[in-house]
Parts: sequence; structure tokens; C-alpha cells
Amino acid sequence: MSRMHEIEQRLSMIREKHRHVVYLTTEDRDILPAVFEEMAELLKSFVTDKKQELMLQNISGDCFYPVVRANHILEDAYEAFDLKERNYIKNEFFSEREEPGRMFRAVSPSFFLLNDFHILRETAASHFLKQFLSAAAREEQEQGRFLILFLVSPILRCPKGFEGEIEVIDVPEMDQGDVEDFLSAQAVREYGAGLGSASIDSVEKKRIVEAARDLRGISKKGILEILADLRAEYGSFFGRTADGSGTEKNLRHIVESRKRLVAELKKKEARYDSTVTMIEPQEAAVEGLKEFLCWIDDIKEEFLDEEKAFRFGNKPPKGVLLTGIPGSGKTQAAKQVAFRMGGLEGNVPLVQFRMDNLLGGLVGDSEANFKRCRKRIEALSPCIVLLDEIEKTFDTEGKSSSNDVKMNILTALLDWMQENERQIFFFATSNSVVHLKPELLRDGRFDMRFCVFMPTHDELVEIFRLHMEHANRRANGRLFQDADYRETARSFLSKITEYAREKEKNMFFTGANVENLITQANRDLKRQAEKKRSPRPYRQEEYLEALLCAAKGKYCQPYGVTNRKDIVEFWLSAYKNQYTNAASLDLFPFTAYDEEACAFRKQDLIKPEHDYDAYLFERISAEISKAHKERKES
Repeated sequence: MSRMHEIEQRLSMIREKHRHVVYLTTEDRDILPAVFEEMAELLKSFVTDKKQELMLQNISGDCFYPVVRANHILEDAYEAFDLKERNYIKNEFFSEREEPGRMFRAVSPSFFLLNDFHILRETAASHFLKQFLSAAAREEQEQGRFLILFLVSPILRCPKGFEGEIEVIDVPEMDQGDVEDFLSAQAVREYGAGLGSASIDSVEKKRIVEAARDLRGISKKGILEILADLRAEYGSFFGRTADGSGTEKNLRHIVESRKRLVAELKKKEARYDSTVTMIEPQEAAVEGLKEFLCWIDDIKEEFLDEEKAFRFGNKPPKGVLLTGIPGSGKTQAAKQVAFRMGGLEGNVPLVQFRMDNLLGGLVGDSEANFKRCRKRIEALSPCIVLLDEIEKTFDTEGKSSSNDVKMNILTALLDWMQENERQIFFFATSNSVVHLKPELLRDGRFDMRFCVFMPTHDELVEIFRLHMEHANRRANGRLFQDADYRETARSFLSKITEYAREKEKNMFFTGANVENLITQANRDLKRQAEKKRSPRPYRQEEYLEALLCAAKGKYCQPYGVTNRKDIVEFWLSAYKNQYTNAASLDLFPFTAYDEEACAFRKQDLIKPEHDYDAYLFERISAEISKAHKERKES
């Protein structure tokens, strides 16, 4: 059901329900002109003044709103009632005065509009509604006139005691179909203005669908601004030139400009709303997540084409939970997933939903903000919703009132995930398995739960290669001389493992550790170059030595050294909840662990090919066994 059809269906019943107040919850502040245009015939039936009925009889939908405004049939309630002065009812709107032989009214509006109702204080809003409803009931009883007050607001804030008097319509944001219909109407008007023709052929219809895909999730006002800019520059927003030709070159420029304008508008809107922000999908190099990415490739068709899922008796996938130690590339994985889902067309946006920014200062604000953001996200479908570090959002330590609000939001989120029938894929990340709410882990919330443990030797080699390539690119190729990045990484891991064994240290690195290590090595080389005054590309052995010096220095703090206990706790918690390992090489398989003996069964383990992996297993498995025994004994 389209958004306008739903509004019309609800409006058609308000007279039978004796509802004089219609509350439209939407971010579209200019929705009322569209409502009056689409529902002109229905709204005419509410006008009972014979003179007004005659005036409106032959008024078409696209002229209806301007006509009722010009003739004071529709009044702005904020101005009409002097709300800013708290004079909530002006007598001339509802008072009669006698003249010989007749009674008449100075002004007789049937409709009133009040935008941004949520900004009124509850006391003022209550007084205003009480007086309006009283006047409307009197007018209906004595004069047979049915008055309607349209309240428009991005969030629902209904004064207590008036819930039964108000018809609340939660207006969906424009989805792909709504945007296509709106753009088609704009195209017809564009044709009428330039060509005297209202026909749209199949090629042009395809262009309009492509434009709608770009403009999905943007307000109607924002869409109109972009269309105006495109028309001013090219004469058309979808490829039709003034003479009707529409060359390929012209079309290419229009598409490029449209995407640029959309990106600029989304950045602008992000400055004002820190809750729902757009992230650019990237073909990011993500290492250590091979099994996870293979699963994404398997389910993406079912996500993008639900008919394929239904054909084999499945439902489209709802989402995934990726938990792992900090610095393991979980957020980068979300960008990679969005890129894979959307392909080269990039038509699956990545939306970060920052739920910690939902919390409002007044009772009900947080829940209202959640509903508003949910509508915005649903309008962007198909899309991927990133819930980053979800365990922190629902941390219940602190004041009890804050806890109650967080639990209400969690309940709303879980209901949304459970009931979601749109093409929305929830991508949740977590740094901790221990602090995740049990409600999130129940079947039906996520299709799969993956965990990311410490990177192994081959994964670290690729991570080193990636960051060294980026560093050399930033230096315009002047950092390394004929460097073999992978060989440098292998040599580093071999030598640092020898050092770690000698010192009995847990020199185990995450992806974030590697990036920081390369930065430190580059700074050391910079200081040396400034002393010698002879900057030049470095040979492989020189850079390897710089990496080793940085790793052994006081500023290098590998995760294995600083967070040994966290690594162990993470594995034990993941084992308890039976997560699926996201990596292709699993040094610590859950299936090889003997819970009774608190030890790994050697016959079920994979023999490590590299000394780094062997030392990693040796040190961490011993810590896991020790911690598990202490738990059992306590």
C-alpha cells in the first residue's frame, strides 16, 4: 500500500469516528499540499458551506491546495490562533454576528494546519487541543460544519488524555516505488513545459527508475532541490534535452551530477542528524574473514531477490552478528559486505544506526526518535544497517531511568528485527561476547553469528602488505625500493616470534596493531632521514630492521601483551555460545576442546605451518586451560 493510499484510507473514516484532529508523523513538512492534491475529492466532501462547495466543485487536485489557502478554507493554525501569544482561539473564526434576516461568519475555514506540533510545550499543546476540540464539537453540533486540524511533526508527541481524540497516521517515508511515481509525475510536467507531450517511453522510464534509485531515502524537498539544480544546468533531470533528443553525453553528465548532488545533500543532512548516517561502501581489503565473506556471497542473492529465497522455501536473510576482538576489522567488513551486496551499481547503501544518540531529554523522546529513524532506514531498502559495537549501546550500568529507556529501545529493535519484511540486512558488531544481551542471541534475530579471533600468520602477512602498500602510495612510491611486501612481513613475523620466545612475551598482533606499528616505523625512518638529510627509498632489509626496532620499542603494545586476559575470556565466551569462526584457518577449534579435561585434543588440531601460529597456539591455549580450570574450581 502506497503512503498516500494509506493516508486516504484513514482519512475516509474520521467523520464516522468523530475525530477532528489528524496527526501526521513524518519528516516531510510539506506533505499537506500533496495530501490535498491526491485527496481533493475526499476533502471536498468535508466542506459543508454551500458557497465554498460551489467554489470548489470544479477545482482539480493540483489546484486544490492553493485555492483553499487563498480563500481561507485552510488556515495555518499557528497564525490563526496566535499560539505564540497563547491566545489559542480567535473569536472571529467561531463567533457569529447578526444582520437583518441572516446569520453569517466573517471567516469560515474548514481545515487548519499546524506544522512541528512537537515543539509546543505539553501544557500549551493541551490547552490548544482542548479549546479546538470544544469549538469543533460545537460547530459540528450547531452548524453541521466538520472542522479538521492537521498536525504535522517528525515525532509523535501527544498530550496525555487526548489519545482517543486524535487520528494518528504514521506516514511511511517514500520508498523506491513512491520516488519512481513522484519522478514520473515530475517528468510529465517537464515534458508539458518543454515539449507539449506527456508520453514517457520505455528507455526514459528506465532512466527514471535509475534516478529513483539514486534519490531513495531523500525527502521530497531534497529531491525537488536536486531536480531544480539538474534542470537549471541540463534542462532535464533524467536525460531529456530541451529538443527531446537526450544524447548519451548529456545523460552521462546528468547521472554524474545527480550522484554528486545526492552525496552532498546526504553529507549536509548528516551534520544535523548523528543517529542515521550514510557510509560509503568500499571494496576494502579485509583479512581473516574468509569463511564469513563466503557466507555473505552465498546469501546475497536471496537478500537481493526474495523470490529466489521463496523458491527454495526460505525467507530472505535478516542479518548477521560479527563479534571479535578490537582492531580485527569488523567495521571494515561492513563496508566490504555493502560493496559485495550492491556490486558495481552500488545500489545497496550502508547506513550506520547510532542508537546511543537516540536518547532524548524528555519522556518518550527516545522511543519517538527510534520510530523516526526506523522510517528513514526503511525508505532506503534494500540497505545494510550497521549496528556497531552493539554491546555498548545496551550497557545497563548507571541510572535506572536510563536503563529503562535503553531496554525500551532494545525491545523496539528486537521487534523490528523479528518482524522486518523489507530488504534490510542488519549487520551488528561487538567487541565482547560476554556483555551481549541474551535477547540478541536468540534464534530469529540473526541468521548467523560469527566470531573473529587473533589473526594467524598468513592473515597478518596480507594485513602487513595492505598497510605497507597504502603507506608507499601516500609517499608517492618513495618509501620502498623494490620491496616485496609479503616477504618483508614473513621475515618480520619469523624474527619477532624468535624474540617473543626468548623473552616469553605474547607478541601477537591485530590488524590495528599492524597499522600502528607501520606508522611508528615510518616515523623512526623520518627522524633518521632528517638527521642524515638524505631521504630516499628504503631497501627491504632496512625497512624490516625499522619494523623490528619499533616492535621491540616502548611504544609498541601488541594486543597479546596488553589484553591477554581479554583474549582468553573472549574465546571461552565464544565457545560457550558456539559461534562460527569467521576465518579460514581455525587454530582454536571449539570441536577440538575437551571441556572435562580443560584442554585441546591434539589429534583434532591442525598442525601449524608457521612458527608464529605454533607459538600463538602454545601460549593462548595454555592460558585458556588455566582460566577454565580456575572457573570450574571456583
